[in-house]
Amino acid sequence: MPGEPLIRLYNYDHPPVRPLVPGDTAEHCGGRIVGLLFTGLVGYRSEDAAAYHAMASSIVTADSTVFTITLKPGWTFHDGTPVLARHFVQAWNHTAYGPNEQANAAAFEKILGYAEVHPEVHPDGRPPSTDRLAGLRVLDDHRFEVTLAEPFSIFPTLLGSPAFLPLPDVFFADRARYLRRPVGNGRYRLVRAEAGAGHLLTAFEDYRGVDRPGPGSLLLLHYPDRDSAYQALLAGELDYLDALPQDAVADRRGVRELAGRVVGRPGLMLQALAFPSYLPGYDDPDLRKAVSLAIDRPEIIARALGGGQRPADGWSVEGVGGRLPGQAGRYCTFDPVAAREHLDRSGFDGTLEFHSPASARGWLGALSEGVGRVLGLDCSLVLYDRVRDYYDAVENRTVTGIFRADWAADYPALENFLRPLFHSDGPFNDTGYARPEFDALLAAADAAPDEAVATARYRAAERLLAQDMPHVPLWQEWATAGYSARLGNVRMTSQGDLDLHAVTVRSDCP
Repeated sequence: MPGEPLIRLYNYDHPPVRPLVPGDTAEHCGGRIVGLLFTGLVGYRSEDAAAYHAMASSIVTADSTVFTITLKPGWTFHDGTPVLARHFVQAWNHTAYGPNEQANAAAFEKILGYAEVHPEVHPDGRPPSTDRLAGLRVLDDHRFEVTLAEPFSIFPTLLGSPAFLPLPDVFFADRARYLRRPVGNGRYRLVRAEAGAGHLLTAFEDYRGVDRPGPGSLLLLHYPDRDSAYQALLAGELDYLDALPQDAVADRRGVRELAGRVVGRPGLMLQALAFPSYLPGYDDPDLRKAVSLAIDRPEIIARALGGGQRPADGWSVEGVGGRLPGQAGRYCTFDPVAAREHLDRSGFDGTLEFHSPASARGWLGALSEGVGRVLGLDCSLVLYDRVRDYYDAVENRTVTGIFRADWAADYPALENFLRPLFHSDGPFNDTGYARPEFDALLAAADAAPDEAVATARYRAAERLLAQDMPHVPLWQEWATAGYSARLGNVRMTSQGDLDLHAVTVRSDCP
């Protein structure tokens, strides 16, 4: 039985943007809550992000096109109703159906029938002809079948993503009731959500997963910024801050002020600089290579970031399935002579702009100063006090220069570091990058007869990026968290969250 102690967790600087519906949750704040309320067919191990069967007892295929999924028996939703195969199929159909306008609808584009349920694929605006994916079929209470439009060898790895979670009957029978208090099948159930008071969750005692929670209750709190959250941590008002302010990490002030209560590990996140290929000058691969070669990654990591990050050598990070070191060739190596040669070929002689949220002022300032010194160009920072303003500028393509582009894996596979960012139709392709050969290699990898062949083709696609450098890889992020004196046995998961299976709460601390 879980104990009663409460742990207070930081949960970003704003409440969830959209309702806590798995298929409609695509931002970090809501995603963290959904991840506690629900458990999917597949989970990702806390120590290394490797995929494992969570609610699924088996996922079987003979051709990477038709998958038979069998559920473990005995699982229930928080309202006591059993989790059955139809709850997955109904949820997936709801998310994929275009008129429902769910944020994660594109996750189902590989399933047979997506073109019929999602109107955006019809350029003439025709409405969907059905509200059910042809590729989903319930076999019995604990088995269902998924048929893809074409082979996709790594499909099972995707099934830990929020889009593929189940929904209970109450969601379809009484939507308003569900939205007031979402019902999941995960480690924690929602007790209350109040404006300004955060989200209170308690452990679900009938949870059947292997990742059982330790603490009995969680309070997820919002703060205006990480500096405010850090001050709350120092004051004993917060128990876990998943990412300390960068300046507190860089000068090791956080270690001193928290009396050593700091944990860290490499995260499944790549920090990069993106180039707007839709703007003259920035559309030249030689300029991108010049900037990349002018960056002394180890020096910036040591001087401005605290030393934990790992310099990038490609477009994925350690811990990702299929990663091959050195894919960026020599372009992630500091080489001032080669940098100036590429700059000369580009003909660029203007001012380099670097756009970012203000939180990156320290390291981005050091980076731009070094690039300007090597290339002999003027560099300027364009900083956004509100993160939302920055993302709006990126998404609307109103940025007027290079912009920061971090990417955290939705699932730990090389494909997830390539398709969303660089496919010509990728949902997060904010640079406007388009190369038919790249798209074709991704398609060939998807259709591979097995995972080994698929991996070789994804790697070939990644190598093409070295020719164009739409993003300049910088480093694998190092996640640094701080915690209060109330907590013991603190470990960070591969996703950067507090390991709730391991953590303890001291009874002698209020």
